[in-house]
Amino acid sequence: MMTATSLRVRRNYDFAVDLNLAGRDRATRLHNECVFWNACDSTDQAYADETYISKIKNSGITAINHTVAYSMSFKEAVRSIATWSKLYEANPDVGFIARNYADVALAKESGRTAIFMGFQDIVSLEDDISLLSVFHNFGIRWVQPTYQYRNLAGDGCGERIQSGLSHFGVRLINELNRLRIVIDVSHVGIGTTLEIIERSAHPVMATHCGASGLVNTPRNKTDEVIKALAARGGVIGIAAKSGFLKSNGLQTGTTMDDFVDHVEYVRDLVGIEHVCIGTDIGDERKYTLERMRVFHSKYPEVAIIGDGLRTDIMHTAGVGPGTLYNVTAGLVKRGFSDQDIRLILGENVNRVLRQVWEG
Repeated sequence: MMTATSLRVRRNYDFAVDLNLAGRDRATRLHNECVFWNACDSTDQAYADETYISKIKNSGITAINHTVAYSMSFKEAVRSIATWSKLYEANPDVGFIARNYADVALAKESGRTAIFMGFQDIVSLEDDISLLSVFHNFGIRWVQPTYQYRNLAGDGCGERIQSGLSHFGVRLINELNRLRIVIDVSHVGIGTTLEIIERSAHPVMATHCGASGLVNTPRNKTDEVIKALAARGGVIGIAAKSGFLKSNGLQTGTTMDDFVDHVEYVRDLVGIEHVCIGTDIGDERKYTLERMRVFHSKYPEVAIIGDGLRTDIMHTAGVGPGTLYNVTAGLVKRGFSDQDIRLILGENVNRVLRQVWEG
């Protein structure tokens, strides 16, 4: 377990969670001490700027699985990788593009944030599995085989009929294993997910979703999937999406209590060692009314925004790229032990990465 104290100058965080003085002191200590992984940040390259950098610095987290491409051509994905690489090269005091497990410790020890890049589908491969090695060389360390709908590999979670991996999908999983790229099944369909878990030589992650046992939506994972994932050593990351967390969340919004309810559900179902944080929240500027209207029209089955297009309540109150310390405070308020909080915030993800990246 990593216990190095960060060199980043710390302050008292402006917690939005209602805690007494002792609770605030404990939350501050734990946020400063723990390795904190956000297993999914979905900020796109349009917001790769100093405003976003300031949010990362303000959150004081250790590492991010940052989605740099989905539904992009090969050329567009390379451009996105270059954009993010350039941003962190210009801000080395805040973060850096990371490539291996040792970089997590480096980030914690130096008080910076390690940025691991990932894909949320395989469009950028342009049907050529051999391009995975090119992207691996560019720094891609996470890949989600499908996004909502069916592709050459298998089914997305939004498909009307669910099946398993195709022959192409089997070869894809084998190549992801060979390159030691983490497989993410967040948007992957049930049958394809179960087969990926069974076939993968390494643990699998669902980096940003919720529990269907609490809210039945295609983007949440069933008990069957969560149990299968945990049985092979995987981890599920809880997303701060109101529609995932509460049945009427898209009409009322959600609180940190709703978010932590899903953490507790996974803990009670398969154990504390199989849950982490994956907010799936990008820079808030990206959630414009027009953008979300287009998304809702394209993927109406995804519980990210409702018919009312309420962008102000689509995410859990108090959670964003610049305020992730509120998650630590929420876990403290719910009464999790220090050890359990360390597991949830970072050590569960670290365990998976050691197995995938180091064998």
